[in-house]
Amino acid sequence: MIKIFVHPHRIAIGELGHFRTKEELICWLAAYKDKLPSASEIIKPKFYLFLNFDDVRSEQEAINFGLTPFDELMAELAAETLLEALRAGCQKFIFSCDAGVSRSAGMAEGFGLFLQKLGKPFQMVSSRQTSPNLLVKEKLFESLKKLYFGVAT
Repeated sequence: MIKIFVHPHRIAIGELGHFRTKEELICWLAAYKDKLPSASEIIKPKFYLFLNFDDVRSEQEAINFGLTPFDELMAELAAETLLEALRAGCQKFIFSCDAGVSRSAGMAEGFGLFLQKLGKPFQMVSSRQTSPNLLVKEKLFESLKKLYFGVAT
């Protein structure tokens, strides 16, 4: 069964430290703003992606406030990383952000929807109550479908 973890960076880095055996494949997607925790440079699994974006609910909100949204390019890069990890047999996926509540939860939920569509069983574990960013969730889900199926379905 695929396990999806949603954590703040500090907990994610601790989890990654536990999965250091060579046999175990793990994928880590981290959303950050301004600066990624320095420990992230040391603990990188085979499959990882660090994305720099703000927790905004719409592209218009980002434009209004001069913030960086989770855009189509980021969604495509995230989808490529996740699909590559899935094809390699990865069973553990960690999604993290500063608080482990919104951006990471949005990515995790988008990935979970995609796994549901594929009929793959998964378990989602979060260290906190989440409030997924819906823009992130929808964009990632659409990119996963487009890359996997060839068209958004």
